[in-house]
Amino acid sequence: MSIHRRTTKNGQVRYDVRLYRPDGREYSKTFRTRRAAERFQATEQADRARGTWLDPQAGSITFAEWADEWFAANSHSWRPRTAEKHEMALRVHWKPRLGHLTLSAIRPRQIQSIVNDLVTHCYSSASIQTYLGTVTGLFSAAVDADLIGRSPCRSVKRPPLRSDEKLVITPTQLHRLADAVGPRWRCLIYLGGVMGLRFGEAASLQRRDVDLDAGELSIRRTVTETAGRISFGQPKTQAGFRTLAIPQPLVTELAAHIERFRIKGPDALLFADSRGRPIRRSNFANRVLAPATLEAGCRGLTFHGLRHTAATQWIADGIDARTVQFHLGHADPRLVLKLYAHASHNADRAAAETTAASIWNDLTTPTESPHEGLSRRREPHRVRDGYGMEL
Repeated sequence: MSIHRRTTKNGQVRYDVRLYRPDGREYSKTFRTRRAAERFQATEQADRARGTWLDPQAGSITFAEWADEWFAANSHSWRPRTAEKHEMALRVHWKPRLGHLTLSAIRPRQIQSIVNDLVTHCYSSASIQTYLGTVTGLFSAAVDADLIGRSPCRSVKRPPLRSDEKLVITPTQLHRLADAVGPRWRCLIYLGGVMGLRFGEAASLQRRDVDLDAGELSIRRTVTETAGRISFGQPKTQAGFRTLAIPQPLVTELAAHIERFRIKGPDALLFADSRGRPIRRSNFANRVLAPATLEAGCRGLTFHGLRHTAATQWIADGIDARTVQFHLGHADPRLVLKLYAHASHNADRAAAETTAASIWNDLTTPTESPHEGLSRRREPHRVRDGYGMEL
């Protein structure tokens, strides 16, 4: 490392700091004063001694270039739907605003400005969190690759996630909905509303996955639809692989379904289109479920709402969170409590009646009125403050 003094053509003095990268290549930086040059040289030396030195030109790669490199390096390890979400977020929201800038030039205020614009344009808080998650992962990878020292997403304020009221239905409405979709899809409704299966899990079930004698159903894979193409894959986490006990009435329903539609062979799908192919979520939602919800009196219900319905019923029935977690295939029971513990009106009424029994029942006897019981209660001990006023 060295500092060289020179004079420019117009007579101004400049100080060049010449340094070497670990691979031996030279780099330099120019300052107006020797003190600034010495300060930069000392900082570079200290960073190398601490192991925190960054190549000053590494951050000169543009956001668009790094985004393409990051996506290509990671997309093979993502699920198709995840890759699709990241690609869309980069293409629609981040590259148009940041693509031409170098990584080292991007500051938190620019990320915050984009987030604020998304809020202004009425994007949902969940969508904004998803888009911000993409760019946060991208910059975290840039920090790990020693391209930049800190992520510009570190202090960005995120819009709070709103806990929207989830539409759930009663058991009566569930049976009406099963009747409304018709025989071919009846069991599919029950698998969502009773077993709590995701649509992709239910749509990928094969004959081999249902053991009618044991009354069990195994989840081994899921079906996804990405860019119009259907593919089978494994559940997101190990918790998604599970074998569930089937209520006996649903065992009877499934046996009748298998017999009625002549589902033969271990690889045959339980639910398929007219050509024996996996059903598409969008087609089922628009052509089957939506009209049936109108007939059953639960307009607006989605298939995922059936999953909410199942979880809500389990919790109302006193099923513990760990068991609910297992049934839903979640890795963390806290997520179960956060997303699915929506107390129904009946459960709330039952809680009120339980409270009444606990607090008021001991005040009365069959021969006295509630007011008589209250009148004979002993007066509570009264406490006075320093000014003689009762507390």
